[in-house]
Amino acid sequence: MSFSGKPTTFVEQAIENDGFWPNLSVSEFQKGYRLPAEYLVELLVTELTTAMIEVNTDLATVKSVLQVSGVSNLEAVAGVATSAEFGYAYKVMLYKRAVYTRAKASLLPQFATVTRREIAENTGKEDPERKETFLAFSQQAVRTLQGRGRITAALL
Repeated sequence: MSFSGKPTTFVEQAIENDGFWPNLSVSEFQKGYRLPAEYLVELLVTELTTAMIEVNTDLATVKSVLQVSGVSNLEAVAGVATSAEFGYAYKVMLYKRAVYTRAKASLLPQFATVTRREIAENTGKEDPERKETFLAFSQQAVRTLQGRGRITAALL
């Protein structure tokens, strides 16, 4: 239930990906990232799709390297039976974190446009630092998938 007293309705809708990276789930996003009930389903789908495309672009090289090594669908090779399967499962988890946190970062500033009484204002949802926090989570997941650390330094 959201702060407005409105119950959250979980939407069972899949967002098709490119066949290599895993498909995404609106309900998984809603449950895992505690989104307010006030967001329209269409807005959630749009932001998830946009974040998915952005993350896919950031990870194009990673995808190419994995495809050259024989992986055609990351989720299909993920598992827990071997260390290789577990490594792929970890990549799936990181990928979803990158997309879901990037989508949430885009959604947080939009919450301020929802009409509500001033007394119901929730600074936790609207604080500009929250957007930056979720973008940082996304970027950390992308960098981990790329095999890079949290910080990169270059001599210019």
